[in-house]
Amino acid sequence: MAHPPVVHSALAKLARSEIAGVNVHTLPVALHRAENEHLDFASLNERQVALALLQRISYPETAAELALFLDVGHTLSPATLVISEITDKQAPAYMNWLSDFLNNPEVNIQKNSREMLRWLVVNRQAAIAAQPRSLDGMRRVADDPASTWKNAAFVAYALGCCGTVEDYDRVIKQSELVIEHDREHVELVAEALYRMYPPALINALQYFIESVPANSKQFIAGIHLLAKVAEIDDQSFWSTYFDDMDHIVQKVNELAGYNQDVERIVDLIEKHLAFVGSDDEA
Repeated sequence: MAHPPVVHSALAKLARSEIAGVNVHTLPVALHRAENEHLDFASLNERQVALALLQRISYPETAAELALFLDVGHTLSPATLVISEITDKQAPAYMNWLSDFLNNPEVNIQKNSREMLRWLVVNRQAAIAAQPRSLDGMRRVADDPASTWKNAAFVAYALGCCGTVEDYDRVIKQSELVIEHDREHVELVAEALYRMYPPALINALQYFIESVPANSKQFIAGIHLLAKVAEIDDQSFWSTYFDDMDHIVQKVNELAGYNQDVERIVDLIEKHLAFVGSDDEA
């Protein structure tokens, strides 16, 4: 819809403002609401247009508004998503709607959908997990062979952290895609496997150490996964999987040779194991 210059001027100035909740993502939502109300922009000055937009601005309330929120040529950042504005009540609906945008032809929508998905899992995990049907769309994405591998880490993260044990095979399948194509987001896989079923995390590590050639792409991905495991602070994890992790460390030392980054990861794991071992001896 074509608008008079006063609208574009008001939008540009509001986008540069530092008003809470006002940004390049929420402004299209406000404009859409004003259009639906058939607001006569031509009869308003710039100040009046700005006020009209501010009166209608908020985070999306429908799937159509969420599409406008996501379809912006700016990468959605955590700072844009105000935790007080996206409540436990809204989060499951957002999760459900996002599944329809992950494979959208518009690259901006895809990218911003993934960023919002990660934010929801981090900040509204319990609310989403309490409504498992809100993840049915993510399950369809996981089962769709045409879904881009770029979604895999984020879908695995959502299902691993918020889903049920019935999602185990989906998480494993998505994790395999991440390992093959998307090492940048391997930390999401580590968290998903750890939260859903820690033995799966151990099995993944054992697979890399025992089955893939040293210094191959897959082996390097396994080292990235190992680095995320090294950050686990839960002492019960290290106590439960002491023998498995001790074996994995030995194999890594044999296969990797001298590598400063690998040594740093191994040293951290050995400290965890030593701490658990000293507790057992006491």
